[in-house]
Amino acid sequence: MVRRMALAAVALLVCAGCGGGDGDEGKPPDYATLPPPPAPVIPAQPPEFWSQAPQNPQQSDAVAQATRQVDVCAVLPRETLATVGQVKSVTVGLDSCRAVLGNKDVEDTTLTWHATLLPRLGSAGRGVTTQVGAASVRTVPDRDKGEPRACGATAFFPAGAAFYIGLSTPGKNPCTVADQLMPGMVDRWLQSPAQGTSPDTAPTVLLGADPCTVRSKLAGAVPDPEQRLTQCLFNYRGEKITVSYEYRVPEYLAANSTEDHIDGRTVHRSVSVYDSSIPIYTAAVGPELPAESTSFGRRIPVVEVVSSTDDVGKDVMAQALTLFPER
Repeated sequence: MVRRMALAAVALLVCAGCGGGDGDEGKPPDYATLPPPPAPVIPAQPPEFWSQAPQNPQQSDAVAQATRQVDVCAVLPRETLATVGQVKSVTVGLDSCRAVLGNKDVEDTTLTWHATLLPRLGSAGRGVTTQVGAASVRTVPDRDKGEPRACGATAFFPAGAAFYIGLSTPGKNPCTVADQLMPGMVDRWLQSPAQGTSPDTAPTVLLGADPCTVRSKLAGAVPDPEQRLTQCLFNYRGEKITVSYEYRVPEYLAANSTEDHIDGRTVHRSVSVYDSSIPIYTAAVGPELPAESTSFGRRIPVVEVVSSTDDVGKDVMAQALTLFPER
């Protein structure tokens, strides 16, 4: 998580000048012709749910699933972004959003925020921790002294859910902007806005989907205690398995891989860059996202399975693919 936040801060500085295209710039997209997101796995939770620490693995699972079902883009809607600057574009990841604000006369303001799960809120290093409603918030500038160029803030709820926002706001103190946005973001999170609440959230088969669902199809699968939003870790047939859901650049599916087929479905086999004996199976499970919905290139929803052997990897992938029937 710490590494992910650091990478996000770097990306904000590097990509502060990246923006959307012309024409319909700043207008919400129209996804009415696309299939809606999958139905929620569990009911939306009441506000008090997020203030209760889980007492057992089943409650931890419920927190993870409730977090997956929150439309993170709806936590910071366009009308609120407009109080910071003119909205040029809002783009999405599976559990994240990115907004570019500004006009042609000034350097762009960039905000990136995502949902996550945390065992606790960190307190090491620079930064300050405050209480904002039901959440503890840790705000960290990118430098010890002077006006920060970028700032990150993490809101942590006692249930173990959290969201992070990174900001680069030329001409404004980004930590001050974060402080101004955070109360509203916390309040909107407590309402558990369902996937698809934001008009910027592109509907896909992976929205709100639990990567651990495949365990129920694998006899003898043993859960790992570590909880992740878009990955599931477990032991199966004596091997440690990782199942990941993500949006990936379509061309990367075939890069450095060989095509294979499992139960008539196309998959791509590659190997770990760290250990060439570890097979990785990847498969597209839905149509490509609308071009205007993502930053830095095209994306397609994929499932990835990492195992120790090909036999087990194919077994897990075969069951994972049954969760996403071809249309």
